[in-house]
Amino acid sequence: MKREIYLISLLLSLLLVACGSTDNYGYPSHITFEKDGGTKVCSGTSGCYHVEIHDYNGDGNTTYSKGENDTIIATYDWLTVKFRLYTEVLKITALPNTTGKKRTLYLSGMVNDFSADIKVTQH
Repeated sequence: MKREIYLISLLLSLLLVACGSTDNYGYPSHITFEKDGGTKVCSGTSGCYHVEIHDYNGDGNTTYSKGENDTIIATYDWLTVKFRLYTEVLKITALPNTTGKKRTLYLSGMVNDFSADIKVTQH
């Protein structure tokens, strides 16, 4: 009886672990920019249908606009992300850092009702 309970609990825990993606959908988990800013392009295995930019506390008033060829432009503070719906490419641009301090924002791209999260730091 104890063996059956152990097997059931083991199978249940394996099932729960298998429910979520652990590879961040192919997107990098961290991107670093130098103080001069610039643009980096990153790719994943699944396309995003929504992107938000926020700070460590989850605060951020991301503004959205439309660019050429159905491109969506998401901007918050010093970071801008350009992407097309359901394509696997994100174009991330950071403004130059004139604060003299390291700064960090977080990018969350919605993929299949889950989030691909990227930590973006700039020196």
